[in-house]
Amino acid sequence: MGIVDDLKPELQSARSERQWYEADWQDYVTYTAPDMERAFNRPGGVSAADGMSVFRQSAARQRSRKLFDPTAVWLLDRLASGVGSLTMPEGFSWHGVGFGDPFAPPPTQADEEFFELVRDHLFRVRYAGRSGFSLANRSRILSTVKLGTGVLFPLENEYNLADIRTPVHYRYVPLHEVYLVVDAQGNDCGFFRVRRLAAWQALKEYGGNVSQGVKEDAADPKRKNTEHVFVHACFLREGGHIDASDARRSRFESIHFEEDGQHICRRGGFFEYPLVISRWDRDGLSPYGSPPQAKLMSDIKSLQSLARDGLIASSQAVRPPIATHREERQLDLNPGRTNPGLIDEQGRPLFRPMVDTVNPGAADSKIESIREKLRIGLYGDLWQTLLEGAGRTATEVNIRRKEMADMIGPFSTNILAGNEALFEREIGVLGRRGAFATGSPLEPPDSVLEGDVTLTSTAPIDQMREAGHFEAIMGFQDYLGAAGAADPSILDLHDREAEYDLTRRALGLPAKLKRRPEEVEALRADRAAQAEQHQQLATGESMARMAKDGAPLLKALAKPGSVPDVG
Repeated sequence: MGIVDDLKPELQSARSERQWYEADWQDYVTYTAPDMERAFNRPGGVSAADGMSVFRQSAARQRSRKLFDPTAVWLLDRLASGVGSLTMPEGFSWHGVGFGDPFAPPPTQADEEFFELVRDHLFRVRYAGRSGFSLANRSRILSTVKLGTGVLFPLENEYNLADIRTPVHYRYVPLHEVYLVVDAQGNDCGFFRVRRLAAWQALKEYGGNVSQGVKEDAADPKRKNTEHVFVHACFLREGGHIDASDARRSRFESIHFEEDGQHICRRGGFFEYPLVISRWDRDGLSPYGSPPQAKLMSDIKSLQSLARDGLIASSQAVRPPIATHREERQLDLNPGRTNPGLIDEQGRPLFRPMVDTVNPGAADSKIESIREKLRIGLYGDLWQTLLEGAGRTATEVNIRRKEMADMIGPFSTNILAGNEALFEREIGVLGRRGAFATGSPLEPPDSVLEGDVTLTSTAPIDQMREAGHFEAIMGFQDYLGAAGAADPSILDLHDREAEYDLTRRALGLPAKLKRRPEEVEALRADRAAQAEQHQQLATGESMARMAKDGAPLLKALAKPGSVPDVG
């Protein structure tokens, strides 16, 4: 029995387990995220084929067929933009590098400068023009906020090993394509990615290593766009090693095969877990996350129903159904038109509205009440609070920012947790390419080689949390000034250097702003020497002045009779 035969039941099991989530994803896309993946918007679910259905109805009409109030849609768009700017803003170093061991000694000046070199290099790699990180990461954040789970796939650039600017290509993986697998502790340990590729795409993707049927379709101009299903399976390798240098003994095994023909197209491995997965709110040990609107879907559906009924009521109030005296009579309701024969001899009309009790605004209060719930539940009130911050003091603004950090913080932590896998993957790729070898600009100090290095988050959301430390330091300085004026000995208890380090880290300032210890000692020694020299000069000038001022007096005292007799 081949390995593909072993993997297909595992894939079927992952599909069966995900059916419960797909029903929810369909609701999320239908009612709150019409711009997300179309596969979740099919009447038959993800596994249903489109066929010719795309030609029967407008795609835009189909995707927004149940949307009558866009409140939830634009609130989630605003939330996704806000979370992106607070966690991973472009043009900002939203993480640092540091020791992962909580009991490790504080990093030295050389360690911090090396960490900043690595950080800056990683951001140059990510935001290079051909890396694709910006677009892929943006899609990942949107999927995390709107569907609960976002997946990023950092691929090593195997086409050009000499390209130091783009050693990694970043690709977004649509959620409907990937089936995640976790172990008993909820750790990501494998996945299946199912894609439909045209025959010519598959031939290019796998370098010609496809089945004969796919090759024949790709060679035929009429059949080259025929789609075939390909599966990428990744799982823990039996006998794999974390520190392996050979891909055949790597920790994770990777197999690409055709689902129908079971032809293996590619086989290899990954030294690190290749996917970067972020979840909004995880439900226990589930492989998938839960989006912020999950607990509000009943209100969102009620809002759409009320908005639809309000639209119908408004239409009935403006153009109500009309009853006429005779069945063959037709009313022309266009302005200025004449309808002969539709009044009797007494001038009474032979028609009237069938519905005359319509109140289009009857549901307005209920609709506004639900909208307010959504604004609170989807954090829209937080962004509005910051936008209306004009005229507030700096303290009030900082308090509001800290409130936002406290509310968004737990979910941003879930999103940023996936970045540890991103960092591990990138460092692994760079290390295998010799980025940290002896003589490299990124050669690490010996102290770093002996420690566990990991990612440290320094995003704006983290700086919001650290703002409280800075405010406390500033308040403590005011107290220390008043206490020192009353009792100068209290200043002996305060460590100014520790205060400086804490303040610099709280504000996120780079280590380069701080001089190295040997430079500080040299400056202090030079300052002490200059002070001593000034003291000696001042002492010499004082003595010279005293000698000059005392010379006339000595002369006067030296004259006969200048001192009167006493006695």
